[in-house]
Amino acid sequence: MLNNIKDENDDKDGGESRFFHTHALDGRGARTHFAACRMSVLPQHRNAEGVHSTRLSPTEKRNPRSMKLDRLSVAQAVRVMLTEDAKVPRALLTQRKQLTRAVQAVAQTFRRGGRLFYVGAGTSGRLGILDASECPVTFRSSPEMVQGIIAGGQTALWRAVEGAEDDHSAGAQAIVQRRVGARDVVLGIAASGTTPFVWGALSEAKRRGATSALLCFNPYLVIPRAIRPDIVIAANLGPEVLTGSTRLKAGTATKLVLNILTTLAMVRIGKVISNLMVDVVPASVKLRDRAIRIVQALTGARRAEAEMELKKSAWVIKKSCARLNRI
Repeated sequence: MLNNIKDENDDKDGGESRFFHTHALDGRGARTHFAACRMSVLPQHRNAEGVHSTRLSPTEKRNPRSMKLDRLSVAQAVRVMLTEDAKVPRALLTQRKQLTRAVQAVAQTFRRGGRLFYVGAGTSGRLGILDASECPVTFRSSPEMVQGIIAGGQTALWRAVEGAEDDHSAGAQAIVQRRVGARDVVLGIAASGTTPFVWGALSEAKRRGATSALLCFNPYLVIPRAIRPDIVIAANLGPEVLTGSTRLKAGTATKLVLNILTTLAMVRIGKVISNLMVDVVPASVKLRDRAIRIVQALTGARRAEAEMELKKSAWVIKKSCARLNRI
């Protein structure tokens, strides 16, 4: 399990004081080293919902192992980044009970015809849309079954939209527009856990009776009981190599969690046999070759026979296997 990085001093006002080694460039471009520089950090402010962090989120802290990032050799920097990324799965294992509950909730939602919505800003929103966009071809699911919502809309996919993540009402409106209801699951994704757009969406989803879940990487988050999501996944990944850049470890962890949610939920509703994607849409030469091998593996048919049956079944693997009467 990851250990929290202890601060050397705590201010009386509840803030944090940390000493760190740093350097700067003087007027001639020469590097000047400061042996000890004091930085005071106050706890994060409360958002409109009263959600706040009792301590600075680990995602915003400085990583002592990367203090000299700008002076390391490329080989040393690569090692630092890979070493930090290797901590992510171990941190997520501490949340396996919550992850299990989330998978079960999503699978139940799919069985009753409900939908899964990812809601996030910046990297979090983009990763939600990425996972949602890959489900139809991988699992032959409807595009409506898994959807991604990003603060700032489509434009935010390729460039930042100023102030979008701070718009609480826009998050709520996104849920209203999609007519989210009791059969649906809404997963808010926010590295520090306080993004107003995400909380606007989660609060509205809860009000409408949907199952609500939060994925964040801040174990110090305080959530009022009235708006607390049904499931909270809050792994402590520690600080990022590049301070505050949550596209790094937080992004990696988010992708892993979303992979787990949709893959295992699809397994639970019968879209996988053994470890084979029997509902894949063979839309390319590579995928058609894979479909043939899947039919062969499941039925024992020869390649030519498997390919012929797939063509007759419009490349639907389950139909081809049923026609061969071998599953």
